[in-house]
Amino acid sequence: SLEARLGLARQALAHVPGVTVRPFQGMVVDFATEQGAQVIVKGVRNAADFDYEQIHHLVGLSQRAGIETHILFANPALAHVSSSAVKAIQLEHGFIHEFVPPMVKAALEEVLCGQLLVGVTGVAGAGKSTLCGQLVTAGRREGLAVHDLDLDRFAHDVLEGAESPLCTRTHQALVERFGREIETAGGIDRKRLAARAFRDPGSLGDLNRIMAAAVTVRLRKALYGLRGMVLLNGALLAEQALLPLCNDRVIVVDVNPSDQAARLAARGWAQGEVQARVAAQWGTQEKRRAIEHAIERGRFGRLWSWDGSSGLTDERATALLHEILAGTNAHLERAPHAA
Repeated sequence: SLEARLGLARQALAHVPGVTVRPFQGMVVDFATEQGAQVIVKGVRNAADFDYEQIHHLVGLSQRAGIETHILFANPALAHVSSSAVKAIQLEHGFIHEFVPPMVKAALEEVLCGQLLVGVTGVAGAGKSTLCGQLVTAGRREGLAVHDLDLDRFAHDVLEGAESPLCTRTHQALVERFGREIETAGGIDRKRLAARAFRDPGSLGDLNRIMAAAVTVRLRKALYGLRGMVLLNGALLAEQALLPLCNDRVIVVDVNPSDQAARLAARGWAQGEVQARVAAQWGTQEKRRAIEHAIERGRFGRLWSWDGSSGLTDERATALLHEILAGTNAHLERAPHAA
């Protein structure tokens, strides 16, 4: 709607001094005359845009309003960006965060795809997956579809399968970087890979770089057809600069050290493995600071804190779900309440 577009434009430009966003009907030269303007400045991306604006300029001259038109040429790196292109990319769940502000990206996701994307992050063993499961259940009770997309699960699928040339190339790159000892029949031994990748930040960075393309494709495919709240569950959302995927709307799950150690030990991790994993990730406060800086930089987003050490009751999960919906003002499809 016009009102929605006005709101997004005003929000995106609120930090720029001297800018007023107003709608108008009729010819632009009449609006410029009403505002006391003598020059209309327009941007063009290509020859077609130039021809279009030239016609508008000539029409304006025919009205003898005395209004000049000045043309600014677009940055060539962004010459392909248009509202139609951005909408088409969004419909295919491509990345548009470099083309539009986060508030516009969030609005397009809701209007075009019926989705509200929320990140869930925290240190290893914090209880991210447990919380996501409870939010899925809470949504079912409320008649709202909530989907848990576990980025670690996508990575595991890539390591365990080779059903595509991309997976095969990913396996080959991992073997070249970390050695043939990580190979198994038809896949990669995750435990051996982790032992090598978590030795130092450089090795972990190489692992994430090699895995990025295959995990990204799986994420896009998983987003197809989903409607409702989509939880992007990943421990490294902040570290890997993935916050734009969820528009800087993130739940940070924290846990006390004793509960964390017990949970990781229950997974069969040796003490050395636990120490390596914990050392390789940012702590809770570092994650929070990165998210807060992203929200400040983009002038959009929301951070919710969740104590993963406290008892997870249905009431707590439902309250968090309501808080997220209220905080984002999202209007998502609802089904009849589940029994």
